[in-house]
Amino acid sequence: MSAMETTVERRVSDRVRPATPIHVTFGRGGGSVVDLSPGGMRVRHTVAAMRGAEVRVSFEWEKERFVAAAVVLASRVTALGTPTMFDTRLRFARLTPRMSELLQRVMTAIHSSELRRWIANMRGWSDESVVANNERDGAFLRCRLVGRTWKTTWTHDPSHPPANGFTVPATISKLDLETLCDTYLNANADERHLMQLMAEEAVREASVF
Repeated sequence: MSAMETTVERRVSDRVRPATPIHVTFGRGGGSVVDLSPGGMRVRHTVAAMRGAEVRVSFEWEKERFVAAAVVLASRVTALGTPTMFDTRLRFARLTPRMSELLQRVMTAIHSSELRRWIANMRGWSDESVVANNERDGAFLRCRLVGRTWKTTWTHDPSHPPANGFTVPATISKLDLETLCDTYLNANADERHLMQLMAEEAVREASVF
């Protein structure tokens, strides 16, 4: 078992967003899962929901069905049209031990998929990124996490920040950098260490060219 597979088996406590749509039954209507947490979920759907209402939610995951009662915390219109789309935040009111265990497995699987996709993206930066400015050649971005705020600076030093953070090739795209920062922010200590190791590998590869 790899280090990544070991770390993602630990308890996932943060909110996760599925990369592929998960259809959810929401009350008498349907929709898709936007994100999941141990205590609730956010769904996108086409039927209006009242704050404080209790609804039944369910979705299928690998031939198992997650079912729970949930309370509407907030709901807002996200797109007007035919149909009108709503985003609704739900808090699970009652979870059986079996449903709680299934939810944890779903979140761990999604988290694992996110981390694998990030690593795959990092391995492809050197080939997929396009340098828009020759001054970026041989340069790096040092990203230091202070509290929950990122401080990013240009540097020719490939080493990691002494505290929380990482250093990556300056050819990284803005979207990849934002994704990396968000993933690191919500990762546990083992996952952060793994991400730093992968960043070191990417920096070494970039230094060769």
